[in-house]
Amino acid sequence: MTQNIAIRPAEASDAGALAAFGEKTFLATFGHLYPPEDKAYFISLRYSLERTLQDIADPTRWLVVAYEGAELVGFLDCCQLGLPLPQPEAGALEISRLYLDESQKGTGLAQKLMEMALEWARAKGAPAIYLGVWSQNERAKRFYAKFGFEIVGAYHFKVGKTLDDERIMRLSLTSAD
Repeated sequence: MTQNIAIRPAEASDAGALAAFGEKTFLATFGHLYPPEDKAYFISLRYSLERTLQDIADPTRWLVVAYEGAELVGFLDCCQLGLPLPQPEAGALEISRLYLDESQKGTGLAQKLMEMALEWARAKGAPAIYLGVWSQNERAKRFYAKFGFEIVGAYHFKVGKTLDDERIMRLSLTSAD
């Protein structure tokens, strides 16, 4: 991993950069999937400055930013479990987003952020951690599988009027599983 990457919890002063980075990386990865009106609607909801400030201030979320110098190059967003599961374990948590700048892919930063997410969940006593991933994102599914995540379900993620075919992946954090 690049030696000069600083990783720390997000602060309110990061909100502008975080909102812009989230929008940029979302569009770079998934923008081709949606009509313009669906993209615009979703971006206005998910990556607004107000929403980003709310996420940073939310005591149930853990937002971590990664900077290379003054440039935001990645972030991790962990939260209470919100994925549509029929019977989730009490206390299970979720990795909502793990986004990297294209320049950071393959550097080890994603692995470091994932390790931090798992440490966070274990420190909270979570029995499992979940995430949602687009069904066609093979690179991400392979990455998560390296950590032991397994596909346990499917759902539709709404982006405007578009419904994405998503997979729910789970990692047990207890030795009994």
